[in-house]
Amino acid sequence: MDIGNNMDILKAVKKSILLENKNPYISRILYEKLSNKNFEIPDYLYVTEIINPAYSYFSRKMGEIEMPPEILSRMKGGESIHFIARQWFERLPGFSGFEEIMNGSHINLNVIGRADFMVNNSVIEFKTKGSESINMNDIFSIYSSDLEQLLFYSVINKNPDRFNYLIFYSSSSKFYAFKIEIIEPESIINTVKNRISIIKQSLADDDPSVLPRCSYYNYGCVFQKKNICSCGSLKQKDEEIMKNAVAVHEDKVMEENLQKIYENNNDKEDLRYFDLIYPRKYYHRIRGDEEETGNSSTFNYDRKNITFFILDTIEKSILGIDGSERARKNEISTLDLYGNDKYIIKNVYDESSIVPFILKVNNSKYPNSIPETYYSELAIICARRNIKEGIIIVIYPKLDDRVVTYDITFDLNRIINICGDKINNIRDAVKSNNPDKLDLCPSFVINSCSFKHCSCKMEIMKK
Repeated sequence: MDIGNNMDILKAVKKSILLENKNPYISRILYEKLSNKNFEIPDYLYVTEIINPAYSYFSRKMGEIEMPPEILSRMKGGESIHFIARQWFERLPGFSGFEEIMNGSHINLNVIGRADFMVNNSVIEFKTKGSESINMNDIFSIYSSDLEQLLFYSVINKNPDRFNYLIFYSSSSKFYAFKIEIIEPESIINTVKNRISIIKQSLADDDPSVLPRCSYYNYGCVFQKKNICSCGSLKQKDEEIMKNAVAVHEDKVMEENLQKIYENNNDKEDLRYFDLIYPRKYYHRIRGDEEETGNSSTFNYDRKNITFFILDTIEKSILGIDGSERARKNEISTLDLYGNDKYIIKNVYDESSIVPFILKVNNSKYPNSIPETYYSELAIICARRNIKEGIIIVIYPKLDDRVVTYDITFDLNRIINICGDKINNIRDAVKSNNPDKLDLCPSFVINSCSFKHCSCKMEIMKK
């Protein structure tokens, strides 16, 4: 029976659950960590702030500020390429994740961020550039801030590797790869500590004069355009520290691998896990349909977000795995989908019991049931990696950070068939320019949909 075409994916997944049990063991480990935290979550700075302290200062002091259209357009263009790039990097040997959350708490640095990609335990920082070609001399001159970003990720990586990668995608559709060898990690860590210190000092004193000029100056800085920042009078960053801390090597093998992957797989389909749950949003996005424009702001510092802390807790606990283990799990891919898989050791007495998990922070006060989308998201990940079971972790901040963990076992073949049907439906809809056979998005997504001609809303109005 082709249940994928007979019901929406949320209902189909629920009918494919074989077992669902709460896991008090994992819940207890995480709740104890939350209960014993000794700082305000999240008392941190982003890696991107450490690179550009002046931007951090004005972002925090000025709060939300509207982005000029030209800056917003450039940002969206870069984001679009980054989404597509996931399918390139995922085909690299040893691929272990993208947008990997990094947290420096293990070396007493409350610095967090998201590394673009990982290969085993090596960090990859990926940048798109308007230049046609890039050479080694450019690394320390034109792209020194990109190098800094990679280095800061490299030292807060829980399982650091001596070699990491700075990779550029040029306007001529060519890749330029550089292997960055970490020579003096302590020097990099001390630079991070110094940046944290001067940012905190400037914020406390309401005085940005101690900060170095940020790399956005004269290149699309929203604060400069509004005559808010004082970067024109600030000193340049000291680049010599970074030069002495690393050795830069061209990596022709990486370049050739990526170029070959790009030329053979540049289909720009970019199907992600969530697209099977919200297929009409994908339909409109991939067609480039017009969206409502609203104000876009700089960083919004949410003082109650505990996601980074929990993910860091999992990684540092007996439940965590390293990048090499993630890479082995990622070798299997049964569906043409992209997503950021996370894994956990379900049973510490059996190190082979590594399964996918999803983490959700839920503001509900009623923990007895969870949204159907949670099950669907986990099911799609399990189907893709050909693993029949996974874990859902839910944190309830309004219930004193209660942690509820669910072990879920699926009818794996059934889930794979459901996902395959939904992928085919999406492709047919895009090809025929007709979304009628696609599932409607869940109601909370429809209510906030930004597409001017949302097909879900139009179909509901017809009824």
